[in-house]
Amino acid sequence: MPYSVAMLSVHTSPLDTPGRTKDAGGMNIYIRALAAALARRGIKVDIFTRCSDPQLPQIVQLDSLVRVIHISAGPQSPVHKHHLYQYLPTFARQIEEFRSSEDGYYDVVHSHYWLSGVAALTLAERWNVPHVTMFHTLARLKQMAHPDEPEPPLRLEMEQQLVQQVDHIIAATSDERSQLLRFCGAASNSVSVIPCGVDLELFAAHEKENARAKLGLETSRPLLLFAGRLDPFKGPDVLLRAASLMKEDALVVIVGGRSGQDEDVYKLRELAVQLGIAERVRFLEAQPQTCMPLLYSAADVTVVPSYHESFGFAAVESLACGTPVVATRAGGLMTVVQHEKTGFLVSRCPGFFAERLDALLRDPALRQHMSVAARSSVLQFGWAHVAEQVHHLYNVLVDEANCLLAQ
Repeated sequence: MPYSVAMLSVHTSPLDTPGRTKDAGGMNIYIRALAAALARRGIKVDIFTRCSDPQLPQIVQLDSLVRVIHISAGPQSPVHKHHLYQYLPTFARQIEEFRSSEDGYYDVVHSHYWLSGVAALTLAERWNVPHVTMFHTLARLKQMAHPDEPEPPLRLEMEQQLVQQVDHIIAATSDERSQLLRFCGAASNSVSVIPCGVDLELFAAHEKENARAKLGLETSRPLLLFAGRLDPFKGPDVLLRAASLMKEDALVVIVGGRSGQDEDVYKLRELAVQLGIAERVRFLEAQPQTCMPLLYSAADVTVVPSYHESFGFAAVESLACGTPVVATRAGGLMTVVQHEKTGFLVSRCPGFFAERLDALLRDPALRQHMSVAARSSVLQFGWAHVAEQVHHLYNVLVDEANCLLAQ
């Protein structure tokens, strides 16, 4: 059954380039790709996001059934996500005014991240429709993974309220679902496991030497890749420290951030100098998705040293391109990376990463074995399959809602 879905992404737009800022990452990929896959199933999707640039048009039509709609709430300029809560009532009110101006309707509200979830509570109640949410990251789980970096108390409180009040929660992995039940008190029948996805047509292997030549990267050294937001939580510094401990003279390519004056890039450059490895570290600004398969294919290993990942987009994209992954043994990475089959899972310590990276780079036969196994291990994450599961969930929730209305 076709539906009209209101998706909310308050703090970051699906139009943003993943990795360019600390707010643009896997969630941006997820929202845009899922909306496109749902549209191929005949579902209309309006994605509402806060307007942070007055030059942007209010409506951006991504295809015949998918729109990104910029909502004025607070300054039309970037605002740190920790300061956006005060604008959520305005955000929800402006969405309702937009809907009313078009005399439109929505069958489902699908929110992403806790800020969107809070705004969506009001709309779902007003429209009397089911509210599905995906947290993408949970403050409590982040805090458990990295106790030295406390999360805002408001976020912890609001996420707990959302767990109790939304109609359904999508978890990316069985591990995340278990943690929602154990640590957040979610009801077992209110959480479904539906993985994030990967574009299997786009993310496919390119010949390694050709990929490096197109990117202007040297071919004489083994190459280690980090791709993502340059947030300490993601651990690019761990890769640099690991590289300084390695016996193999590997080239390190870090993809993320902005060109020009980027404080995160500056700090990582300084660290590379301090570690004595600056001459073999290359920094590239965040790249569009269409360029990433070349980068994954150029690498011998992709490194994902995050404290925690709900899913791990960089890992699954790398594996789809046939490149093994060495990642932290945490969160969704334990679902995506098959230890000793498609890569290695290690404790988040530079020394452990260095040991596994050296072992992998010194064993071409093992790398080839992992490369062959990599792509087949992620075929289950194709977007068509993900959208089918989300569509089924919509069906169930809308049917339940209609039954309640009929009583």
